[in-house]
Amino acid sequence: MRKSILLLALFLSSLSFVQAQKLDIIPKPVSVQQSAGQLLLPSPLKIVVDKKLKNSANYITASISKNTGINPIVSLGKKHGKNTISFLVDKKLDLPNEAYQLEINESGVFVKGKTTNGVLNGLQTFLQICSAKEVKKGTVPFVKIEDYPRFDWRGMMLDCSRQFFDKQTVKNYIDWLAAHKMNVFHWHLTDDNGWRIEIKSLPDLTLKGAWRGPGEVLLASYGSGDKRYGGFYTQEDIKEVVAYAADRGISVMPEIEIPGHSRAVTASYPEVGCAITQELKSVQGEVKNVWCVGREENYELLDNIIKEVSGLFPFEYIHVAGDEVNRANWEHCPKCQALMAKEGFTDSFQLQNYFFKRVQKIVDKYHKKTDGWNEILKGGEVNPNTLISAWQGISYGIESAKKGYKTIMMPGQFTYYDMAQSETERGHRWAAITDTKRAYSFEPIPDAELTPEEQKNIIGVQGALWSEYLDRPARIMEYQSYPRICALSEIGWSKKEDKNWDDFYGRLTSSHLQRLADMGVAFRDFPPTAIYKKGTITVTPPYDNAIVRYDKDGNEPTRQSPLYTGPIQTKDYEQYSFRVFFNETSASPAVKAEKLPVANWNTSKAEVLTISENITEHVDKKGIWYLSFNPTDDSANGIIKNVSLFENDKLVQTYSDEKGLKSKPRLRFVIDNYNEKNTYRLDFTVENKEEKKSAANVKFNCSPYQEPEVKVTSSMAENPKFPIANLQDYNEETYLRTDVACKDGDWILYTFTNPVTSSKIDILTGIPHHPRFIINNGFVEYSYNGTDFIKGDDFDYGNASIYPKQPVKAVRIQITGTNNEPLMAGQDLKINP
Repeated sequence: MRKSILLLALFLSSLSFVQAQKLDIIPKPVSVQQSAGQLLLPSPLKIVVDKKLKNSANYITASISKNTGINPIVSLGKKHGKNTISFLVDKKLDLPNEAYQLEINESGVFVKGKTTNGVLNGLQTFLQICSAKEVKKGTVPFVKIEDYPRFDWRGMMLDCSRQFFDKQTVKNYIDWLAAHKMNVFHWHLTDDNGWRIEIKSLPDLTLKGAWRGPGEVLLASYGSGDKRYGGFYTQEDIKEVVAYAADRGISVMPEIEIPGHSRAVTASYPEVGCAITQELKSVQGEVKNVWCVGREENYELLDNIIKEVSGLFPFEYIHVAGDEVNRANWEHCPKCQALMAKEGFTDSFQLQNYFFKRVQKIVDKYHKKTDGWNEILKGGEVNPNTLISAWQGISYGIESAKKGYKTIMMPGQFTYYDMAQSETERGHRWAAITDTKRAYSFEPIPDAELTPEEQKNIIGVQGALWSEYLDRPARIMEYQSYPRICALSEIGWSKKEDKNWDDFYGRLTSSHLQRLADMGVAFRDFPPTAIYKKGTITVTPPYDNAIVRYDKDGNEPTRQSPLYTGPIQTKDYEQYSFRVFFNETSASPAVKAEKLPVANWNTSKAEVLTISENITEHVDKKGIWYLSFNPTDDSANGIIKNVSLFENDKLVQTYSDEKGLKSKPRLRFVIDNYNEKNTYRLDFTVENKEEKKSAANVKFNCSPYQEPEVKVTSSMAENPKFPIANLQDYNEETYLRTDVACKDGDWILYTFTNPVTSSKIDILTGIPHHPRFIINNGFVEYSYNGTDFIKGDDFDYGNASIYPKQPVKAVRIQITGTNNEPLMAGQDLKINP
C-alpha cells in the first residue's frame, strides 16, 4: 500500500513537473513528449557536430553560447559522450528531408536530422527550449520531439530597392528567419527606384541606377529627400550573404524585376526602353520603366545579367517578376508593334508571353528554373517547370495550381507585411489591414476549390515586405516583420489541425516576444484595449505583466509617461492614449480610449435584421458625429440601409440608400442641440441576401475636428479621378491628386465661407496614411481677411501646422520647389477647436 502511495506521489510529481515546463515553441512541433526530470548543462559544455555540418559549426556554437550562457567545446564527428550535445545527420531516418528528432535525457541532448537542414531545424527548437520562460537557465527538461514541416517552401521576401538595407541588416534578417525555420530568403534586388546588385558587364546599373536624388538619373522617392541616396551589393557581398544564409539552412532566391518596374535600368541605359514620346505612367506613377520587347539587343543584355546572377546564387530558381507591367508603352512602340505584327499577336499580353518565353530560354541555358508573379500566366502558356508566386489573391493561386504549375501562396491580403496593422498605423491599405491575428488566419490550401492532386501543386507559403514606406521611423522594417513572420512560420511548418490562435498567442506572449527581444528585433508589441464608460477609462493589457503607459494631453505616450495602474476617472477621454512598452526598442502602437460599440450583429442566415438601439448613454456632446460599420474578420456580407438617428424621438437625419458592408460605411450626423436630458435612438436595417456570414460592430464617435464650409482652388491641374473638390468634403478616404508635378510657385488655397476660430490647423499632403506625393519644399500661410497672409510652418515630411490668434478666413499652401515625384497629393484640413 505504501509503495503504491509512493508511486502515485512520484507520478503526480512528474506530472506537475511536466505541466510546469511550458516550452512555447514556435512554430509548433508535430510531436512533443515531455517526461519528469531535467538535464543540468555542464560547464564546459561539449558539442559534437557532424562533419557534414562543418560550415555551420561556428553558427551552432555561437547560438548555444548565447542562449545558455556557457561557452561550449566543439568537435567534429559522430561520437556522443556523456552530457554532450550532438548534432548528427542520419540519412536513414524515415522522415521528410527537413525533419529532425530531438531527445533530451540523462545522457545529454541528441539532435538528428535526415539532412543538414533538418539538424539545423532541430537546433532552433533546442535554442527555444533553452529560452522558454519556465525553463531555468542552465537546465533543459527531458523531452522527445519528432518534427517536420507541412510545406517544403517557407519563404520571406525583402524589398531592398525602394529602401536600401546594408549587408549586415540583411544578415540579421536571415538570422531571424532561420530562428523560425524559414528556408527561403527572396531577395528583391531591383525595381524602379534602385538597382542593387553589381553586374560587371553593365556597370552603369550600379554606377547610375543604384542612386537617386539631385543630379542622379533617378528622382528622389519614398522619403529619400533632397540628397543622394542609395547603394548596392558587390558580387563579393552577394557571395558572403549567400554563404551566411546557407550556414543557417536558408536558400537565397534573387529577383530581377523585368520587363516592368525597370526605371533604374532605362534611366541607366535609355536604349533599353521603348522609343516613344509619350510619358505613360505605371500603377506607381513611374514613366519609361518597361523593357522594349521588340528590341533584339535587349535579350543579349538579359543574357549577360542572368549569366552573372546565376553564377552568384546556387539556388535552383531565379525570380524574373512580371508584375504590373505598363503594357501601354508597347502599344505605342514601333518596334513592339512590328514584332506583334510579325508574330500575329492581337494583344499586348501575348507580347508579354513572348518576352517571358525568351527569358525562360536564357534561364534554362544557365541551368536554373524560373519563378514569376502570377501575371506571367497571362497571354499564353509558359514553361511547365515555372514556379508561380500568387500574390494578387487566393484565386490566382487556385488558377495556377489547376493549370499544373508549382505554386507559392502569398496573397497580399494575408502575407504582405507592408500592409498597415491597424487603421491608425503606417503602411499600405490596398489589400487589407493585416495584424498578426489576421496573418495567422491564412490557410494556404483551399481544399474546397482544388482536387487532392491539384493541392500537391501548392508547395509552400511566403510573406513579402515591400519597402515603400519603411524609410521612417527607425527600424520600422523590424516592426512590420515581427511578430507577423512568427505567424507565417507556423502556417508554413505546423500541421493544419494544430493551428489555434489562442494557443499560438499564448506561446508568443509567454516566451517568444522575449526571444525576439533577445535576438535584437525591434518588434511590434500588442496594444492594450482602453474603454471609456460613464466617466471612467478602463484599460485591459494585451497579456499578463504587459507594461502600459498613458498620456492625457493628446500626445503619444513615451517610456517616461505615467504607468497605468488602475481605472482613470475623467470626462476628457478623447485626450487619453495608451501604449505597451516591452523594452527600449519594442512597443505597441498608441491607442485612444474608445466607447463600446452602439450596436452589433452576427448572422449566417439569409435574412433581414431590423436593429434599433437606445444610444442616449453614448451621446455626450454636440458636434459632428460619425457612425461607422466595421465588419469583423472576413464577414463583410450584406447591405446596410435606412440608417436613422433620432433625438427625443424626432428624426435628426436619415440615410435611406443601400451601402455594402464591404465598403465599411461611414455616415456623418450633426448633433446641434445636445443636452443631458435628451434621448437618442439609432435605427437601421441589415439585409443579408445569401447564407454567408455577416457580422459587424457599429461605432458612433464625435469628430475631434471642425468641418466648416470651404472652397479650394489651385494653380495645378487636377487628376479627374482625384479632383480638388475632394479637399472640401472632410472625408478621410478621398484626396486630391494633381495631374502634374509640383514646382516652385505652385499653390493651393483654402477659403472658408465664414472665418473659423481654431487653436491649430494641420495641413497634410500625400496619400492618406502614405508619405507618397508629399510636399518637400514649401510652407503654409494663413489670412484673417482673405488678402493679407502670415507665414506659418515650413513643410516637414509633407505636413505643416498653423496656430492662429484670430478667426481664419483663408489658408494657403505655397510650394517653393519640386517634390521629385510625378504628381502631388493633398488631404482635408484638420481643424482643431
